[in-house]
Amino acid sequence: MSSSRPPSASKITKPPSRPPSASQNTNVSTGPRISSASSRLRATQNNLSFEVNAEQKAQDRIRTQSDDEREQFIINVFHETFGDAIRNNEDAFRSRFRKMAENPFNFYRGSAVLFYYDLKIDQDPWIARNQLAGNIFIHGDLHAENFGTYMDSHGILHFDVNDFDEGYCGPFTWDVKRLLASLYIVAYTKGFSNDTIRQILTRYADTYVKQVYEFCNSSKDQLPLTLKQTTGKIQLLLKETRIQSHVEHLAKMTVIENYERKFKRSIYTDVDAQLYKDINDAFRTIYLESIPEPKKNMQGPSGSNVSCSIKDIVKCSSKGIGSAGAESYTILLEGPTEALENDIVLSMKQALPSAVSCVVKNSELEKYFEHHGLRTVLCSYAMQASTPQWLGYTTLHGKHYLVDEVSTHSKGLSWSNINDLKDILEVVTYLGKVTAKIHCVADSDCTNLPKNLSSLPLSIIPRDTETTIRDAIGGQDDEFINDMVNFGMTYGKQVYRDHRIFSDAVINDRISRLEKKE
Repeated sequence: MSSSRPPSASKITKPPSRPPSASQNTNVSTGPRISSASSRLRATQNNLSFEVNAEQKAQDRIRTQSDDEREQFIINVFHETFGDAIRNNEDAFRSRFRKMAENPFNFYRGSAVLFYYDLKIDQDPWIARNQLAGNIFIHGDLHAENFGTYMDSHGILHFDVNDFDEGYCGPFTWDVKRLLASLYIVAYTKGFSNDTIRQILTRYADTYVKQVYEFCNSSKDQLPLTLKQTTGKIQLLLKETRIQSHVEHLAKMTVIENYERKFKRSIYTDVDAQLYKDINDAFRTIYLESIPEPKKNMQGPSGSNVSCSIKDIVKCSSKGIGSAGAESYTILLEGPTEALENDIVLSMKQALPSAVSCVVKNSELEKYFEHHGLRTVLCSYAMQASTPQWLGYTTLHGKHYLVDEVSTHSKGLSWSNINDLKDILEVVTYLGKVTAKIHCVADSDCTNLPKNLSSLPLSIIPRDTETTIRDAIGGQDDEFINDMVNFGMTYGKQVYRDHRIFSDAVINDRISRLEKKE
């Protein structure tokens, strides 16, 4: 692909190829063992499926499009990505599009696929310099609200990236750019000037580069941000998480009847007997096998293991903007003791293809990522300092699912009370460190994987991602930082324009034609 012009709306008629459907693999193991796959991938890694040597930068090209051209491009991208899903569940997507129309940040959260189609043709000198840096684990939807707290399997609270649903392999610059554009939206919404916004974005990018270099000079890639390693608003978030009550958490979702806990039917929907059995089977087989033994062997006060006994199962609606039409179930487990106060709630939600996979086409990689639940688990293990106890995956009726705890001690980063420039600069400093950590920890030296995931594609990415990123930057720190910040400023402004265009299309029922288009 050599043209610097974007694919015109009229030319986007053929849906992009997707990873194998869930129905093709109903009992997925940990994937094929690496043999010649690694060497074949390395031999073809320079044949990127996206353009990094375009004549124009993506953001500059997009600005030349008229509103009508941009609207048609947006509609066509959504049609290609969501067309079948929209036809299957029009109401869910109507709700999703209305949420996206509410404000620019919601639009940005719900349009990750548009972001990657925009970057499919770009002038990215950093990936052009070292194309290995275009094939590392990336978060895939790194925006300002995809950070928060969680408790690891050792009972330690962490501040880290969350929500790895879009996790994939691709250019490290895509994560940095996506977060910077989201920070522009956050800062602009709070009324900061362009100069101040640039200062905020520069702090993040500068911290990212410095942290990558620290990893290059250290034998440790881990960077746990706990109560002891944080200050300010991030430490406050961890403290607020720490005092949350598990009993109160359970009371929001459950009720005790006849001395037994069950889900509230006022907010959840029953499943029939056959579906209950099928979910139980999926839980007992594939899911439990995906959990490392040390994590699932919980012990009661006497030291004896307590079985993972299911007490109740209900169906629930997917609340996320990007989860329209996805099936989701909630499972109530017996806790480590018979006391009702420590029962455990798990979420079992349908795992969908990553938005990144619409642009990154790599047949060898797709073999490992056939199961979208497994892909999400793998990305979490690869990029987090330590993983939640109940994180796993399963398959139900040919569809892929991600399973994780609905945790008392999971709290997302909220920007509503982060308004002073000093606080914002401190927070984005932590975000820069965390972003560098997720990129640098996820390489073939990673030791954070359970045994049943160890055969997955860590050996088909660069051995040391920190040095790969360093080599891509090539000592041009200031140039790299300015390039990333300029993108964040320009694309952040573009999001406001795209939101206006999209909202007008929703209001005038032009976006709804997606399900009617032949």
